[in-house]
Amino acid sequence: MKEYRYYFIIFLILVSNTACETKSKVEAGILSHPEMVSTLMDVYLSEQKIISLNLKRDSAEFLFKKLNAKVLESRNIQDSVFQKSYDFYLAHPKELEEIYSALVDSLNLRQQRLVSKPAAL
Repeated sequence: MKEYRYYFIIFLILVSNTACETKSKVEAGILSHPEMVSTLMDVYLSEQKIISLNLKRDSAEFLFKKLNAKVLESRNIQDSVFQKSYDFYLAHPKELEEIYSALVDSLNLRQQRLVSKPAAL
């Protein structure tokens, strides 16, 4: 799971260095920016929960697939639609960068809220 983080960081660097391209229209059957941000946030939070369990790799991957399916099911998103959306945004790096910027902002806000919450007595 940790090696995915390294690939993700490398991917973000590559995306940020790509040439500017014109903003494309989102195709039918593709999740909108806000839908992608909130779905990816749930996916990454699920991944973090699994990482914190310190499971063996095969067990962690199995559990991640199950949790990922639950995330998509809870949002009424078919896995094929999510994959098609992700592939679409991979082909449009500027838009993907906007999605990940919003995702990072959302995760930071969430972390700030958790830190600033007073401890329950």
